[in-house]
Amino acid sequence: MINAGNLVWLPLYALFYVAVMLFWTRVAARENGNHETYFSAGHSLSPWISALTLAAASLSGWFLLGGSAEIAARGFAQPGVLQAGIVLALPGVLFFKRMWFVGQRLRLSSQAELFRSYFDSKFLVVVSVVVAVVFAVGFAGLQLRALSELIWMLSGGMISPLVASFFLGVVLFAYVGIGGMRAIGYFGVIQSVLAFTAIVGLAGFALMSSGGFAALNAGLQTLAQSPDGGGLFQVAGVIRFSAGLGRDVVMGHAETALTSLSVAMAFMGFQASPLAAKIVLSTRNANGFAAGQTWVMAGIVGGIIAFGMAIIGTAGLINPQLSLGGMLAQLQAASPWFMAWLFLGAVAGVQLLAGLGLLTAGEGLVRHIYKPYFHSSLSRVATVNLTRIVIALLALVSVLMQSLTPVTLSALGALALPLAFQLWTPLLGITWLRWITPAAATVGVGFGIAGVLLTETMGYEVLSFLGLELPWGRWPWTIHSAAWGMAANIAAFLIISAITNRNAFGAEAQEARRFVQSTLRMGPRARVLGAAAWSVALAWIFLAVGPGLVFGNFAFGTVDASGGAWSVGMPSIWAWALLFWALGVGLIWFLSYKMEMASPYLMDIPAYEPPRTLHHDQTRVEGERLRKLVVTGALAFILVVLVAFSFGS
Repeated sequence: MINAGNLVWLPLYALFYVAVMLFWTRVAARENGNHETYFSAGHSLSPWISALTLAAASLSGWFLLGGSAEIAARGFAQPGVLQAGIVLALPGVLFFKRMWFVGQRLRLSSQAELFRSYFDSKFLVVVSVVVAVVFAVGFAGLQLRALSELIWMLSGGMISPLVASFFLGVVLFAYVGIGGMRAIGYFGVIQSVLAFTAIVGLAGFALMSSGGFAALNAGLQTLAQSPDGGGLFQVAGVIRFSAGLGRDVVMGHAETALTSLSVAMAFMGFQASPLAAKIVLSTRNANGFAAGQTWVMAGIVGGIIAFGMAIIGTAGLINPQLSLGGMLAQLQAASPWFMAWLFLGAVAGVQLLAGLGLLTAGEGLVRHIYKPYFHSSLSRVATVNLTRIVIALLALVSVLMQSLTPVTLSALGALALPLAFQLWTPLLGITWLRWITPAAATVGVGFGIAGVLLTETMGYEVLSFLGLELPWGRWPWTIHSAAWGMAANIAAFLIISAITNRNAFGAEAQEARRFVQSTLRMGPRARVLGAAAWSVALAWIFLAVGPGLVFGNFAFGTVDASGGAWSVGMPSIWAWALLFWALGVGLIWFLSYKMEMASPYLMDIPAYEPPRTLHHDQTRVEGERLRKLVVTGALAFILVVLVAFSFGS
């Protein structure tokens, strides 16, 4: 039954949220001035703003909306998810500092520009932009759809999911389209705090509703005594040689140690995505990356996931009425103002990710594809205004797909993280592995994308629509598509690097390589500790998210027909995950500071002056390209519509 309090607090908090958003959007728009700083905030974002924004965007809404639901449905059969804070921090430690130095030297503001300047690869530029679009429309769209359905439920059906989606989309466009990257940074701090407090608040309510931590674990022990309860607290071996979901039936459950490892690889894709690069390259200096990855990402976000998300999911596992939707419904009746605050936090976390994705995708489509190849004379003001139009169109497409083609949206969203993970190889080439050639990076990513598509629902259904049936389904051998893609990626770039000229780089790439090599030399202590550091890192990966997870099944007790015998008062696999989360924070600290991979580094970086070149009039060529683009776009639209209807709704 909806009372007056239920109807007042949620709209009231929404108006407050919009008012705060409009204030910071106005501040950002005024500071942007003549459109010059719209895309990257003038590379002036404070390191602590970037650290918070990166952490909250990485956390997004998936771990609250999806992660807790996974635990509520399947228990701790995939404990690698609880290490997400650490596996999200690892690529940040590897890439961010060196990527920022290259970007600062060459005065770049996006991942697509990095790929163009270093590898001179149009293909990598397009892939980076496509990944940003998939994040903006698919990955964030899935989470916005889940929020819209919660709004429909909490309003008692008074607000339809479509109306809720349009409202969330309008709010997104209002601050992203007007304020750009600066608004995302400023308002992102508030969204970060709201997102963190929402998960902590819901975890606290779940804990109190369950009778405390001891009662919660007692409920888990009772659940373990059910006929199929033991599988909820165990990893199902190292690997299962099945044909994949939709093609084969796996005895017991399909969550193996290699499932956790490959899912962890998918999580690592976010920090290699163009969204993360956008924040990094918009930051004023590199002095906050170590603290951001160690204490904010691995420490705070990792703890929120390992404790908060796990508690929320566990409460739903024991009592379905304490699922996320059930808890919000109870809070709506008992304390509507508190429920509205927590729900607003969930909205803020998802909108931060969606806003960042929309800006990155809009900039990529206009600045890195349309302008260089189809309209090189486009002015800065016209570029910004056209980007705003594209952002609005992308938001509209996402909203419509949420209502009209949710199955297609789900399949599209599932591609975001594994596709982004394939960008590890070119990023490693820019930051660490100088022998990765432009041809190797391009071919490797191409094969990686093929590996992902052939082991995910979208590629499988498209081929089926065309009359080609694969002998496997989704995630063969219980291995996530991110790992299958990376296996093809690595094989391809190793072969191509061996047979291509390792010095075939342009002037900007050669300058970037020289600058990084001469500037970011490791100190004597870091060189001495190098072998030990990588040994410890590999050991952590093996035990925390890899095959060693099977030891967690019995390290702190066992689960058998008589129930759970847990020596530490909680499931052994959960205790194992918490132990390796704590050890993971130490690992990130060691790599960041002692190995100097993300440590503060104070110096002025002068801009590189490229050799002057003659510019020819490209008007006729660009016009012909534009005509071909229109025809190709029309054909692609028809194909997308056909595929969408083949998925169904």
